[in-house]
Amino acid sequence: MIIKRIIGTLSVIVMLTGVSNSIAETFRGEFCWQVFSQNGEPYWKYKFGVYEKEGGHFALFGSVDYENTLSAAHGNAILLGDSVKLTIVSADREEGIEFWTETFAAKLNPSTLSGTWNVIEFVKRDGENDVFGIYQQGTIDLVSCE
Repeated sequence: MIIKRIIGTLSVIVMLTGVSNSIAETFRGEFCWQVFSQNGEPYWKYKFGVYEKEGGHFALFGSVDYENTLSAAHGNAILLGDSVKLTIVSADREEGIEFWTETFAAKLNPSTLSGTWNVIEFVKRDGENDVFGIYQQGTIDLVSCE
C-alpha cells in the first residue's frame, strides 16, 4: 500500500514537472506592424507583446488599431524554412455600428519581419440581418512602437 502511494506521488511530480517545461516561454519584447493595402495605403496597426515558446513557436498578445479605435488581438507565429508564418485573430463589437471578426495571415521575411498578408473578415452591421465577408491583401512592415 505504501509503495503504491509513493509511486502515485512520484508519478504526479513527474507529470507536473513536464507541464512547467511545456509552458516555458521567454518575453521577446514589444513588436508593432503597419498594414498597407496593395496600393501602399496605410490601413491599420498591430501592437503585440511577443513570447517565444519552447519548440520555436511564438505567441502574440496585444491590440489592433483601426483609425484610433483599439481592439483586442492575439496570434501565433512559427519560423518555417525561409519565412515566418504569422496568424492573427481579432474581433470587436462597436456599439451602434457593427460586430466584426477577422483572421489575418502573413508571410514575413525573418530578417526584416515584413512581408505580405491576406485577411478574411466577417461583418454584421447593427439593424441588419445579413453577414457579409471581405477579403483583402497587401503588405505589412515592422515599425517602431509608439
